[in-house]
Amino acid sequence: MNRFLFVLGSNWQLSLAELDNFLKNSQIRGRITDYSANIAIVEFDDLHKNKYYINDLMELQYLLGGCQKIAEIYDFVDIQTTFNAFPLKVEKFKLIETKRREILKVINDILPRIFPKIKNESIFFAVSIYPNLYDDTYYSDVLVKHFLPFLNKEIMALLNEIGAKKSLYYRYPEENIKSGNLNPIFPHNVIKYGLFNKDRAEVIFGFTEEGFYIARTITCDDPNFKKKTDEERPFKEFKSAISPKLALIMLNFLNLFEEREKKKILDPFVGNGTILLFALIEDFQIYGSDIDDVKVKKTLRNLNWLLNELEEPIPYMLNENIRQANINKLSSIFDKEQFDGITTEPELGPFYNQKPYYTEIKKLIDSKLKPIFEATFREAYKVLKPKARISIVAPIFSTVDGGDLTLNIEELARKNNFTLIPLLDLNRIANKSNQKLQFQRKHVKAMLDAKKGQIVKRKIFVFEKEN
Repeated sequence: MNRFLFVLGSNWQLSLAELDNFLKNSQIRGRITDYSANIAIVEFDDLHKNKYYINDLMELQYLLGGCQKIAEIYDFVDIQTTFNAFPLKVEKFKLIETKRREILKVINDILPRIFPKIKNESIFFAVSIYPNLYDDTYYSDVLVKHFLPFLNKEIMALLNEIGAKKSLYYRYPEENIKSGNLNPIFPHNVIKYGLFNKDRAEVIFGFTEEGFYIARTITCDDPNFKKKTDEERPFKEFKSAISPKLALIMLNFLNLFEEREKKKILDPFVGNGTILLFALIEDFQIYGSDIDDVKVKKTLRNLNWLLNELEEPIPYMLNENIRQANINKLSSIFDKEQFDGITTEPELGPFYNQKPYYTEIKKLIDSKLKPIFEATFREAYKVLKPKARISIVAPIFSTVDGGDLTLNIEELARKNNFTLIPLLDLNRIANKSNQKLQFQRKHVKAMLDAKKGQIVKRKIFVFEKEN
């Protein structure tokens, strides 16, 4: 069966949108057939025709910013069977026993597929449960406290029955299990414990409203590399810098999936170079500018540091490609229709420790931010190729006395001949019954990337240059 389970990032809506955009527009075509706040189930059109499909999935994992793991699905158990086997309130003991045996039968049948060789082998496995929603009491009270211990014990027993010399499982902290507050095993631990080896595995039980999918992880993100690139570069602004994952997601919304080494990407607000660093890692030809000459020099230092870490040669004319310039002069330092895409985060205003007043933000938007964003679209139109895209961050400010406030970026884009591209195609996603998991048209035009209580929130937009 050509189905795979994708573990989504913490901003699951944005991760889902990025994944669907990739499946719709890249050469690796497919469709999301089911999802929750933690996983997406993907059916590929013809991935199975490739004998080395795992290599394609590893490349996909490398490219996606909002995907933690990819796992191959072996079977599915419907939600009613699950509720009967592990009810919130125990009433029918015989039904529980019957349904648990049914679940064990499914697991027993797929174990030889998860572990190619079991007899006389020492097997190690880790069970990860991804719930429909983390704040669901069924997860904390049943799945963590009862389903997880059941799986650990019974899978170990089944492996021994098949003939394993020894079987062990990954032990989560007991206090987390008792409290019901448990995260599945993180990608760095999947790598640390060698769970891609033939005698080791992470077995995922991924829940949606329909039931749970049983899958084995075949590739995962390498967070250590992203963390090293982000935190160990010579220069970084920890308070305000865009995250590596968001930079990758925004680059993917440019829809430049083929021959990336030939595609020219521009960031006209380089800051300390996060977007360009990860565009370089993704094999793009990189260009940038900033009004602040110090930031340009810091970006160049960061890029040279990364190239040295990667043991890659310095691209020809790199210093000429990253320049000091006012956004209003962008088209005077770069050629007309030079770029295949722009990914950028313009100035978002000052960093606030406390919520500002409405009048203060209104003045900031009208006098400073609106002119910057308007110039960005005006100049972007001149330097972008026809039908090329710009993925851009706009700020939303939480105020003391007036709620949230932002500038009308759609109007500025439209005025300068750019069309808004919704981040998620609702014709390709079947909405869920749970309101927390539903998408509406106004929610997919652009998406937030913000933590709870954040004063200045990022909102991600994608626009396409009109002919």
